[in-house]
Amino acid sequence: MKIKKKKYRAAIVLTILSVLFRSMSVNATEGAEEQLPTGPDQAIDEINAPAVMAESAILMDIDTGVILYEKNIHERMYPASITKLLTCLVASENSELTDIVTFSHEAVFGIERGSSNVGIDEGEQLSMKDCYYAALLESANEVSSGIAEHVGGSVEGFAAMMNAKVRELGGTDSNFVNANGLHDENHYTSAYDMALIGRAFAQNEMLLEISGTPFYHIDATPTQKDEIDLRHHHAMLPGSQRGQKNIYEYTIGGKNGFTVTSRQTLVTFARKDGHRLVCVVMKEEKPQHYLDTAELFNYGFACYDDPSVKALIDARAEEMMPVEDEAGGEGGTSDAGSSEGLTPEEMEERVDRLTDQNEGASGETDGADRSERADAEKGKSGGIPVLVVIVIVVVLAAISLCGFIIYRSYRLEQERRRRRAEIMARHRARKQMQE
Repeated sequence: MKIKKKKYRAAIVLTILSVLFRSMSVNATEGAEEQLPTGPDQAIDEINAPAVMAESAILMDIDTGVILYEKNIHERMYPASITKLLTCLVASENSELTDIVTFSHEAVFGIERGSSNVGIDEGEQLSMKDCYYAALLESANEVSSGIAEHVGGSVEGFAAMMNAKVRELGGTDSNFVNANGLHDENHYTSAYDMALIGRAFAQNEMLLEISGTPFYHIDATPTQKDEIDLRHHHAMLPGSQRGQKNIYEYTIGGKNGFTVTSRQTLVTFARKDGHRLVCVVMKEEKPQHYLDTAELFNYGFACYDDPSVKALIDARAEEMMPVEDEAGGEGGTSDAGSSEGLTPEEMEERVDRLTDQNEGASGETDGADRSERADAEKGKSGGIPVLVVIVIVVVLAAISLCGFIIYRSYRLEQERRRRRAEIMARHRARKQMQE
């Protein structure tokens, strides 16, 4: 009897486990379905705008700043190695190509073990030009840290310069704490801010040329004993030695990145028929980040071929052009007007007053932006996600099924006992009759 009870309990446990595994399978299937491509939040050509798999993406005209496509562009993201675009941009504005970077112990050994590097050793030296190639082509983390220490005095000092540069460009979603993009909870940005950084980077012809170089060789020197071959990691670049299937013929430069947390991140520059675009895709899987980028470029360049869409792009570009202060013209009396005839004291007073006004306006704008973003986040979290509802329903169904199975097994066991009792009673009655 005890053996049968054990079998009965084992059957119940196996049934429950089977139901739970099925519910987990359904949950995984639902999660996979959620990875389908989704359309943009806004696009300048809504009809032909593609759907992409990236969690956030943006396509921007480099020369005008007009956004042609946007999806979750202010969502906080981890950039990984596309950080190095900003590293090189800040360094280029605060150093010379001929500067010599000496690598400290912290720069060499302070990076994550196994992360991208070119094998520079403590005390070795590279020119700033070679550092740019190492950072942008091979994504060398120790070289990026060396750049930061050389230009900013320390990684922390350089990070402050990076954040100041982003604010200068108009970015409001970023906080950078290192120069290489290795994961840190406090190191984040957005697709929009990366597009602003990419646009400024692409307007620096020297940096753009470096980021579009498929291969570069560094000679050995008395202060750096090894010859180093650098190969670009961006597989869309013509001449890339990473394979041919993802090459996009109009690509002129870019940078890719990856960490386990950030997933694939990619900034790409392309030029066709005189139009230059920067595309940013963030948090995506390989090789879909290349496919989405190519599709966005095809859509973007096609926008210029459609007269009606081209007219809309031109109108937005005109709206974005800086407007001269009308009061600052001839005979104007505004503080923003001509400074001729002012004493140094008066000029200093005017600068202070304008700075105070700008900071006040910036504070109001930032406050409004934060308020709008908080409202948007509140709206997003207002309802229960569909996946959560599905999981709850599946779990409840599993519990109900388990209950039904247990109840049915209990009834069958009761019926079996009843029939056994009847059989035993007949046996006893037959035995008594025989006696």
